[in-house]
Amino acid sequence: MGVDPRDALLACAADPHADIAAGALWLAAEDCAEVDVEGALRVIDTLAADASERLAGARGADAISIIRAFLRDRVGLRRSGGGDPRAHYLHLVLQRGAGIPISCAALWMAVGRRAGLDVEGIGLPGHFGVRVDGVLAEPSDGEVLDDEAARRLVATATGNEPAILQPAWLQPASARLILARMSRNLRGCYSSLERWDMAVRAADRCVALFPEEPTERRDRGLLLWRTGHNGAALCDLRQYLDSAPPDATDRAAVEEMASRLRAALN
Repeated sequence: MGVDPRDALLACAADPHADIAAGALWLAAEDCAEVDVEGALRVIDTLAADASERLAGARGADAISIIRAFLRDRVGLRRSGGGDPRAHYLHLVLQRGAGIPISCAALWMAVGRRAGLDVEGIGLPGHFGVRVDGVLAEPSDGEVLDDEAARRLVATATGNEPAILQPAWLQPASARLILARMSRNLRGCYSSLERWDMAVRAADRCVALFPEEPTERRDRGLLLWRTGHNGAALCDLRQYLDSAPPDATDRAAVEEMASRLRAALN
């Protein structure tokens, strides 16, 4: 019997020492039938072995410069817009080179860690970076980021430049957080394309990764409503209303939607 991608994904999320490449590839395998997880991991192993030779013990900013050039040469790594679903999946980043920051970061983490570097994923608001031996960098192009450059990235993504980088933003992201963020990005991408079945699948992953988070239930419920699954949608929205704070800004809107669904089901 083959491995169930969802089960493998959740196992990676639960492992504090998880290989983020495996987790990201199992995520892709749930959505894309052509994914060869073991084959892609062998490609990453080969890349890492070759990168290790180029690094020759380099660390920090020097290592970032070497890995940036290496991934550009070998993979063609570059930034792509988030509106193309292909930019979100690690196996396609390996094939095409084009990825959004978080999928590029997954490749940096996978190759860098195998090559002996300390590479962490850093979930800035609206942007995802990597930290290599304590030095922050933008994974799409490998630019080293000082505080000012990182604040500009946050400002570009959110429309509001922070006075400082909050310490919480600079904490290493766990595999669970990275996989959930990837899934949320895909949920938004597929919703924009009105590919509601794929958006629901991404939303369902978010609930599986964070089952106690009320907003994940809400977002899945709204997508289930879009696809005509009114009973399941109402169940999710009820759970959201039961768990969300009384002063949640969207409570009235969700209560109205739940009321409409109840009427439709009667």
